[in-house]
Amino acid sequence: MEDYITPSEQEGQEQSKQDLINASLIFARALGLIFKNDEGIVVDINEDVKLGDEVKKVIVFKQNNQVHIYKCDEDVQEGTAVNLGQPDGEAPSEPIAESETPIVEE
Repeated sequence: MEDYITPSEQEGQEQSKQDLINASLIFARALGLIFKNDEGIVVDINEDVKLGDEVKKVIVFKQNNQVHIYKCDEDVQEGTAVNLGQPDGEAPSEPIAESETPIVEE
């Protein structure tokens, strides 16, 4: 399987902003297909991503059929699966607020 490259990349040019947006949308769609509703994963932020000095980790998760990215304030290992929904057997409530802490599965 080969990596898809655009014609401009074949000519040695950098990717355009639209190429980067397209790639981001494709990855978000793929994550939406992988995650079940309210499931996500903790991701460390490296120096390439600029979200502010205070953001060291984020949680990427699916909720209401959309992929979201929220700051993770807890000291959780990268790659940890999280469940933002209700524990088994409990009725679901309204979507979570940005300030609520997710349930971490270890």
